Amino acid sequence: MNKETPTAKEKAIYQAVVELFMEGADLSGLTVSEITAKAGIGKGTAYDYFSDKEDMIARAIWYNIDQYCLWIHQGISEQETLYDKIDFLLGKMEKEVNKANCLMRLANTMSTDSAIGKRIRQQEQINGNEAGPVRLLESIFEAEHFSPSLSEEMLYFLARNAISRIFCYGMMLSKGSTREQGQSAVQSSEMQAMHRLVCLGICADADAIRQWLSSEES
Repeated sequence: MNKETPTAKEKAIYQAVVELFMEGADLSGLTVSEITAKAGIGKGTAYDYFSDKEDMIARAIWYNIDQYCLWIHQGISEQETLYDKIDFLLGKMEKEVNKANCLMRLANTMSTDSAIGKRIRQQEQINGNEAGPVRLLESIFEAEHFSPSLSEEMLYFLARNAISRIFCYGMMLSKGSTREQGQSAVQSSEMQAMHRLVCLGICADADAIRQWLSSEES
């Protein structure tokens, strides 16, 4: 996870960006004045810490995603099996649907060709392997103690593959939470089944890699 400790004013900017986003603001349309007003600090003061609006938003997105992953990691470390860890992660997403949905939407902004999307990807390179969901999933697989040990490429593959499954589940969870009739996404038998399938799928991927490593060693 990200080891740098932001100042109180930087944290205020990070919180302001997320709050504005959750209130329906378009990130590309946000202004520095709107962000600083929400944060309760002067516009001039903000430039002591950030170079421009894109810098504010990119760092805010990464900080909030990193903090969410750190919160998840603390609980995951108490789980024993890989299945239990993924089950715990999905359970947290279900209990915090709005927060998880917001962070996924923020993360999805990375894939765009907008100025903000490009700046977020630059921030990802700055943070490297010390932060974010990829590092969270890599830490989960590292705790599995593969023999022989996983290469960096294989570890990255497993983490990215798991994230794609979790992200897909999160999108379904978010869609289900907006329904006006019937059971909520968390309560429905269909979502319970998807929850289990995601857990089993990620475990199956890990088992397949484990078998491949064993065959390569023999």
